[in-house]
Amino acid sequence: MKFIVVQIGARRDYAVPTILEKAGMLERFYTDICADVGLGKWLCAGRGLPVIGSKLQRLATRRLPPEIRDKTRTFTAPMLRHGMKLMFNRKNPADQFREHLRWSCDLGNAMARAGFDNATHVFSMFGEGGPLLPEARRRGLKVVSEIYILLSTERILAEERKLFPDWEPEQPDYSSISREFPDANVLLTHTDFAVCPSEAVREDLADNFGIPRERGVVVPYGMNPQLLELPPQPQQGRVLFVGTAELRKGIHYLALAAEKLAAKNIRCEFRVAGNVSPQIARRMECKHLNFLGRVPRERIAEEYQRADVFVLPSLAEGSAEVTYEALAAGLPVITTRAAGSVARDGIEGRIVPERDANALADAIEQLVEDRTLRDRMAKAARERARDFTWEKYGERLISALNKFKK
Repeated sequence: MKFIVVQIGARRDYAVPTILEKAGMLERFYTDICADVGLGKWLCAGRGLPVIGSKLQRLATRRLPPEIRDKTRTFTAPMLRHGMKLMFNRKNPADQFREHLRWSCDLGNAMARAGFDNATHVFSMFGEGGPLLPEARRRGLKVVSEIYILLSTERILAEERKLFPDWEPEQPDYSSISREFPDANVLLTHTDFAVCPSEAVREDLADNFGIPRERGVVVPYGMNPQLLELPPQPQQGRVLFVGTAELRKGIHYLALAAEKLAAKNIRCEFRVAGNVSPQIARRMECKHLNFLGRVPRERIAEEYQRADVFVLPSLAEGSAEVTYEALAAGLPVITTRAAGSVARDGIEGRIVPERDANALADAIEQLVEDRTLRDRMAKAARERARDFTWEKYGERLISALNKFKK
């Protein structure tokens, strides 16, 4: 098996192409732009320039692992055209999305023209590469797509925005816009096999999109093993949420749960580490939440270290990597099945129903008040995390891909 990997950006620090290269299974790596190869290498020299310097600074973080540099091909011309057009569509989400789809088609066509060499398979992140996928299948290659979030996410959020109006701005009908660009909308029609980070994603594909379970495999993600060495210093009642404070991640249910606990005089501090819009931060329902804003990676370890429990009441994820980090830091995890966590109910934490503030509040109260239970789950959390390093993720991924040889 030889793979062409198609990936936009530096997702998981280029883990998939690197894992495949180490296994002798990488033919080529196609990406938009990075700091080590092609035009991106020269653009990084302008990091100190006004206006564009901050964007180039972000580009400089896209560093390829040395193992895959020689097999990497970047497609910067479509990327630069895309960036220029977005500058004129900053305030219109629908137009931005249309431009993104045009770019996907442009990028995929350029990749298809670059060829396939001796590849037998294409590995695409969520259908990235658009037109490349049908061309690959036309040439007899198999297409493996990583589905890193529930495909039902847009529907779930549309329902939630009706239940909680004014929490977030109205969004365009992305599904309708996608149908305007059939060449970019090929994920479901041109995927032979799906790699899913959680059983929730695989079930969503089977139940709502007609992809049989046997065409999908579950490969959970991993975490940085350095977190396993972090000495816990839990402060009782310190509840940590890491991620963007938005409806998709259930911030409104955390706010409701915090209100219920305050009414019962349960002493808790709710710390929200992640971006938050003024629209949400100013809401009265969120008065018990301490919004920290975006916390740098070098400081987030301290938040894990001092937390008592970790909470992520998501409505739609793939497999939230922050839950792996929390487990590794020795934190009981209270989350939902939709979050795709490897935490198990009653062992490393609590799995509560989505959209249930009462169950969420009860789970938080239980772990904050019952110190013996909390400490037992904390110990189990760290042991569970040891089986989910990035090294073991690589082993699981290769094992899963080998099932697709036929």
